[in-house]
Amino acid sequence: MDIKRFVHQRKKLGYSQVALSKGICTQSTLSKFENNGQIPSLSILEQLCDRLGLTIDDLNKNNTSSIRYIRNLLDEIELALMIEQFPQAVSKLKKVQLADLKSPQDKMQYYYVKGMIYTLTNNNASTSLFNFTKILDELDEQHRTIYSPLAYLGSGILYARQNSMEHADFFFSKVISYLRSKADEDLAGAERNYYLRIVTMMYYAAEYHALNKRLAVSNRVLETTTKICAGNHVTYFLPRIKLLEANNAIELGESSDKIRRLLTEAEVFARFNSNNVVEVQVAALLNNLDKTISNK
Repeated sequence: MDIKRFVHQRKKLGYSQVALSKGICTQSTLSKFENNGQIPSLSILEQLCDRLGLTIDDLNKNNTSSIRYIRNLLDEIELALMIEQFPQAVSKLKKVQLADLKSPQDKMQYYYVKGMIYTLTNNNASTSLFNFTKILDELDEQHRTIYSPLAYLGSGILYARQNSMEHADFFFSKVISYLRSKADEDLAGAERNYYLRIVTMMYYAAEYHALNKRLAVSNRVLETTTKICAGNHVTYFLPRIKLLEANNAIELGESSDKIRRLLTEAEVFARFNSNNVVEVQVAALLNNLDKTISNK
């Protein structure tokens, strides 16, 4: 991060550290940034840059190629998580060094994907929570970015998998509240990472509703999620959506024809997206379905 440019712009505009930080942060926070390279939270840095007529990207432009590489790598990790390619996500994460992440936004994405990897692979729970807490209590302490609801999501999934439902309810209620605030938003043509993260939250919210036997609610959320995917020509989540719809149909005692249709759709989308996890689950459910029918 080009802190020298930041300082030059501050002095050029005649701001003292006290004057620039007024109403945004303490003078000590600004001093630590300028003199020691201790980067403040994203919301603080954005406000300071805005007051100077700069953007955070302006401070990163001297290292554009490496920044672009790291950001592309983080995006690839998120995508690998969406299609449940966990070994690939782990492998790619090893290529990212925290010391190379200069902007708060890049750090938040790093902590988010790292926390999700640990959560979704049933790894160390305390490490998962540490990564999500770094976002919530440090980098986005005022909860102004999408990474806060994503961190709530990861925490909720973790507690649900530990069968600590009271804790899971707390975090999922925040995710669901966030999604409701975005319910009227038109996501067709929205920025790719944004709508994919919204879809991520919606899928896991639907899964959580299903876990709590709110199957009709789960199906409504899945229907809306499918429409968003279709509107943006995205198929990454369709294997999991169709699989969850099939599981909901089984729980609701739907016809074997409907269950088979949903499982077949899940299988087709799984093969198209190289989602081996869903393929294995579908095969097991189809086998059970065939046995059930043959025993009647």
